[in-house]
Amino acid sequence: MNFTLRRHRQNPDRYLAGVALLALPLMVSSAQAQSSSSPETIPRLESTQCVTDALKELGADCYTFYGYENWDEPGDNLIQLPVAVLEPESAEAEDVPVFFFPGGPGYSSLGNQAYIEQLLKDVGNRTLVTMDHRGYIHAEPALECPDYADVSPYHNIIHTPAITSSLKPMERLETITSEVENCYNKLTEEGIDVAQYNQYTVSRDVDEIRKLLEYDQIDAFGSSTGSGTVVSFIQYYPDSVRSAILGWPWFSHLRNRPPVDEFYTAKQTFTDTLARCVADDEACRDLLPNWLLAIDQARRSLDSRPYIVDVEDADGNSDTLYFDGAAFLDTLYLMLPSAYTELPSLVADIKAGDYTRLNDFFLIDDYAAESEAPNYALGYFLSHVCGDMGSNRPSRADSLAAVQREPAILGFEPPWVCGWWGKDGDVPAEHNDPPVSDTPALAIHGQMDPCCGPRWSDHLRETMPNVQAVKFQGLGHNPVNECRSTMIQAFLDDPMATVDASCRNEVELEPWVIEPPQ
Repeated sequence: MNFTLRRHRQNPDRYLAGVALLALPLMVSSAQAQSSSSPETIPRLESTQCVTDALKELGADCYTFYGYENWDEPGDNLIQLPVAVLEPESAEAEDVPVFFFPGGPGYSSLGNQAYIEQLLKDVGNRTLVTMDHRGYIHAEPALECPDYADVSPYHNIIHTPAITSSLKPMERLETITSEVENCYNKLTEEGIDVAQYNQYTVSRDVDEIRKLLEYDQIDAFGSSTGSGTVVSFIQYYPDSVRSAILGWPWFSHLRNRPPVDEFYTAKQTFTDTLARCVADDEACRDLLPNWLLAIDQARRSLDSRPYIVDVEDADGNSDTLYFDGAAFLDTLYLMLPSAYTELPSLVADIKAGDYTRLNDFFLIDDYAAESEAPNYALGYFLSHVCGDMGSNRPSRADSLAAVQREPAILGFEPPWVCGWWGKDGDVPAEHNDPPVSDTPALAIHGQMDPCCGPRWSDHLRETMPNVQAVKFQGLGHNPVNECRSTMIQAFLDDPMATVDASCRNEVELEPWVIEPPQ
């Protein structure tokens, strides 16, 4: 079934260049695409039905993009990506479209109407272009490895075997690495070149889509790891970008350091939170007179006497969860935005041997034996994380030594698993170099985000001097408030002007919970 391609506002007198309208089903297999296409029609963009009800409800113009799996050595393997263009009812002709770069990595927001509506609110009266990147759930091929969800620290969250299945780190490690190996083998057996699913190739996809939609430049808006992809896009296609919004950013050239490095910088956020409590409230000082040591003391307490709890799944099968000091820090990394007010009392209780708060802290009542990540293509998650490391991908010996030195990284940032991923990503040697650019950018951070705080922007400004960074009080990863949309729109109006950040504290900090140990 064919659909009419709309013209878009830039270069309105020309149709989409290089487009061939073929009578193809909405979603065809890679083999079907290969048999119906010739090299002359790649890349191309076809108007299609929207892949989700959310996009239909929002009135998007939807397309399927066809490209090569390997742009540097084009072959038979093709990729298909869903692309959606959401245009306002009226907009200024000179406005630059905003391209959204999803994060995760591998999280598809195309079916999440509230998520897209927030993005539309952020960009104001401008065209928003969003898509699933290669390997995502609505793309072809989709890099699916659902079994990884049960063991992944990022997708089974607090109850992952990475931190709860045993008190022996090497036993916990095996539960993860075996699934990483299985995922790699599954994808390669399906004929997928996993080395091509990284920010370098995604950047090429996006620039081809930009050209087919006939936009001279774009404003790039990244979310979390998507901000890392934005920086790669700037690195490889600098003339295609007018400005960038780096939302709660996770930059590859910093993320790909040994995970123990980032673990200890994130851990500082926990101690800084206690220090803020002491500065705000004399009762906090009385509760924690040695507050700079309190996090480590709580960890030692749980290492010497772990919190052990028996749980049941929905079928009545029992299991035992083990929470030691590493599990405490890993969970705090995830829970800080919602738990920071109770952190002083929680730490004091643990040091005193009172574990009554831990049932709620570790979300025991929410235990589920099996975990799902329905919006994630978990094979892409691993391919992206490991592929973007390039030659910095750790060996198994590197990762084993890192876990022996710091068991907490088992439930922390994932690059250490890449010792069990079978291949380096196909990226240029300079892929992990600090990005050098004068592109203006607005970086948005949450005060209570241990992952991606302002220190990331401090690093980035060393080679991208036109980065403005804003920290939103009391918020965590992906902070949502009125100030966010106000500032993004002001930045897009004039990316080189200093943004008025006076609203950044509109979310008030919650009062500290100061209770003596029982």
